[in-house]
Amino acid sequence: MSRGRRTRLTDSPEFERVYRQGRVYRGKLFSVHAFPNGLGHPRLGLSVSKRVGGAVVRNTVRRRLREVFHTSVGEGHGGMDFVISARPAASEASFQDLKEEFERALRRLEAGGV
Repeated sequence: MSRGRRTRLTDSPEFERVYRQGRVYRGKLFSVHAFPNGLGHPRLGLSVSKRVGGAVVRNTVRRRLREVFHTSVGEGHGGMDFVISARPAASEASFQDLKEEFERALRRLEAGGV
C-alpha cells in the first residue's frame, strides 16, 4: 500500500464524518473510529493531544501508529477511513503493544461489535 497523501485524512469535515457516523473501538491505548469511504483504499487520521506528552513523545506515537496502520491494514479494509485517537498510555506502550491493540480493534470493528 502506498504511503502518500492519498492514505491520510487531513480535513476537519472528514474527521467529523468518521467520528459521527462510524463505528468505534475503545481500548486502553487508543480509540479507533472507522467508516466506509467508497474510495477503494484505506485512509488514516491521527489525533494525538498534548495529554499524551511533549512534542517529541507525540511525534513518536504518531510515527508508531502510522506504521502499525500500514502493516496491519490489508486489502480487506480497502474502502475504510480510520481515525485513531491516542490516549496518554500510548506514550509508554511498545510498538508490539500498539500493534496488538490495533489488530484487536480491527477484529472487533469487522465483527460489528463495540
